[in-house]
Amino acid sequence: MWCTHYVVPGVRIPHFPQESSGMTEKCKRRDLRFLLFCLSEMSTIFKSSIVRNTGKLLSANVLAQAIGILVYPVLTRMYAPEDFALLNLFTSIAGVLVLIATAEYQYAIVLPKQEQHARSLVHVCLLLLLGVCALLLLSLPFASPIASLFKAPELARYWWMMPVCVLALGLWNILNYWYIRRKDFLRVSGYQISQSVLSAGGKIGLGWIGWLQPGMILASVFAPVISLCISVGLAWKKQLRELLQPDKASMRLVAREYANFPKFNLPRSFVNSLGIALPVWLLTPHFGLAEVGQLSLAMLAAFTPLSIIARACYQVLYQRVAELVQNGQNISHLLWRFCLYTGGLVVIGLAGIYLFLPPLVTFIFGDGWQECANVIRALYPFIILTPVCGSICFLSDVFAKQKIALLMEVGYVAAIGIALWVGIYSDNFLTAIRLFAWVRFAFLTIQLVWYTSLCRTYHRKLS
Repeated sequence: MWCTHYVVPGVRIPHFPQESSGMTEKCKRRDLRFLLFCLSEMSTIFKSSIVRNTGKLLSANVLAQAIGILVYPVLTRMYAPEDFALLNLFTSIAGVLVLIATAEYQYAIVLPKQEQHARSLVHVCLLLLLGVCALLLLSLPFASPIASLFKAPELARYWWMMPVCVLALGLWNILNYWYIRRKDFLRVSGYQISQSVLSAGGKIGLGWIGWLQPGMILASVFAPVISLCISVGLAWKKQLRELLQPDKASMRLVAREYANFPKFNLPRSFVNSLGIALPVWLLTPHFGLAEVGQLSLAMLAAFTPLSIIARACYQVLYQRVAELVQNGQNISHLLWRFCLYTGGLVVIGLAGIYLFLPPLVTFIFGDGWQECANVIRALYPFIILTPVCGSICFLSDVFAKQKIALLMEVGYVAAIGIALWVGIYSDNFLTAIRLFAWVRFAFLTIQLVWYTSLCRTYHRKLS
């Protein structure tokens, strides 16, 4: 019998010579040493900071998103599809405004080696955010004309909450990356859980007392406000007090040094958010809030479980990959394994769910949401690649390739607009969704190939 030869990818194991006289004591000892080696390597992996930090964020995301998912069978029996569509319209507009509010400088907070530069980036973000919120306050008298653009007059009643929503979400985006820089992932986890609990409880409570339409938006706006106040109160002494002393010279320096973020990242993120919001913005005037409400729930049901993994992995991988690149170390093995395992799990899971979607959706959300299953199926091409690409999209920031990323996003959004207009012209809601999903799939495939080329170029420079 031959002495067993083991091959572990990425690990050099001494080659044990073959023996033809059976399993000797010497070979048995070698097998035992190899087993101990494997156990030691596994112990090292599970004790690594990446696994621990990802576990913290993943646990928080699982709990936060589980709370949100568990209450939706109640919400779908309490609120109408039009209420979901109006909430989606409100939050999609707020999401675009939040991007403009910080000019994407918050992503750069993780990158500087000097702590003073990171603090100055926080101050730059805060200054820009306050300026945008002041402009939003000036827009309040024009709420009705703004709502008429989307043919949703109900939006005007809640426009006064837009400055509050943008301020709260913008402040959290800044603090989120400050916490990530400090590797204080428990703060991030605490915010996610408290925000989810407050939002779910608020929607149910306000719906129960009869505030059906305003309940969805009020809970979605003020849950982040309360969670932000809790996070700031708990972290003030150890984490945030040092941010009280801005350095104007340092702010000007970092604003110029990281100018690529507002110059390229901001238009890119704006265009990306526009691409995600376009189905709601374009389809609502033509097909109405009821149809778009089905799409809103489908997006929520389809992407919430996947965003649990993607969000945690993005936050931890961004910090770790930026650190490795700063030190001139290899990143390919980390990203390759992540993409391989995550992509495989997503494909297997989605394939198993596809056949059971109609009865599953009806059972969970109620009889009025049958169309939601067809919308989810139409979105499948989009869903498959989103977790992987969404988790590593920071690579364009790490390698300062924001300009190329922006051009790619512009081409993608133009294609999305064409696809949706074709669907609108055909007067078929599902056709519009399918075209949107396939265009998104093609873009994410191109994006994944580009990320691979960036890593290869980086490693060639290292060698």
